[in-house]
Amino acid sequence: MKCTGAHKHYPQLKRGATELPYHPVFWRIALQIRATSLLPLLTILSASGPPALSRSETNDKPIPLNKIAEATLLNHFSDHPKSINQLVESYAIPNIYKQSKGLFVTLSKNGKTRACWGSVQPQEGNLIAASIIACEEALSKEYRYPPIRKNEINQLKCQVTVIEKIEAVGAHASLSPLVDGLMVRSGAKAAVLLPGEASDPHYQVMQCKLKAGINPQDPCQIYRMRAHVFR
Repeated sequence: MKCTGAHKHYPQLKRGATELPYHPVFWRIALQIRATSLLPLLTILSASGPPALSRSETNDKPIPLNKIAEATLLNHFSDHPKSINQLVESYAIPNIYKQSKGLFVTLSKNGKTRACWGSVQPQEGNLIAASIIACEEALSKEYRYPPIRKNEINQLKCQVTVIEKIEAVGAHASLSPLVDGLMVRSGAKAAVLLPGEASDPHYQVMQCKLKAGINPQDPCQIYRMRAHVFR
């Protein structure tokens, strides 16, 4: 049944033991009274602001490890640098980084390596500490390239390579140098090429042998390195 504008029906609504008729004016007054009584509470809530995020809640989206390396680079050249321990402790460690793995930090400029340091074997208890320490050592221990200067830092790109798996392969194995790293070993001689440091599989093996000081014609042990790269 349709209701015409000439005659409106207001339903009876119960409020406790008393039935009160619904009327716009009556309920407008009631709502104004209720809103007024809530004003002190609303004022307190708005003044307090949103609750602060806990350390665990900030772990939902972990900072990429290359950004950790960038922060370490900036800290190294700051006027008041934090110690390595202070830098490590300034980060909450997400669960995904609570693992120990081999890791390398590469600093490059215009596509060319300026410093690289790390290990195929796990050295630290978590990946944030490993990234910070490897970056600091790339800045302070790298001897194959001229020392990095402060006026270069805006031109440097940081890359972190996390070693996921090392597997022995044969001399004629199919290699993907843009995706996988390579390690060669012959006696006490060994060297590593990280993913992307070579584009051709044959060149990857030859370059890695030369880096290790192994004659390119001599046999050696070859290992494929599966890795996760943060660029």
